[in-house]
Amino acid sequence: MKSEMLSIQNLSQAKDELKKLHIEDISVSMMAPKAVFCAVKLYDVHPAAANIIKQEMLALGGEAAVERGCVNMSIESSQVVIMGTLKQYLRLLSKLKMQKGYFGLDDVVKEVSKSIKDLMK
Repeated sequence: MKSEMLSIQNLSQAKDELKKLHIEDISVSMMAPKAVFCAVKLYDVHPAAANIIKQEMLALGGEAAVERGCVNMSIESSQVVIMGTLKQYLRLLSKLKMQKGYFGLDDVVKEVSKSIKDLMK
């Protein structure tokens, strides 16, 4: 037995790697988005939006780091580092779109969508 660390940069690479295992196409489609991991950093995020992002990512099994003052709303804006798989990002965007743009979440959706665009290739 031996192991190898894979560096999967996008959905296409994930699918190619999974297809090497000769698994069903439906399985490839289900698993590939889970194989692409990335971290996205946002700037000037409303602290309430930062808290929502963190809660949603935790609920999805991902993570989001926010500045200390977000929890008690003692800061005007925060940086946010979102960490997760492509599947988690897609689910996060879907959830944030339902928030109707509260606290600038529409801008968050646009920025995150732009950031993960290359992962979708």
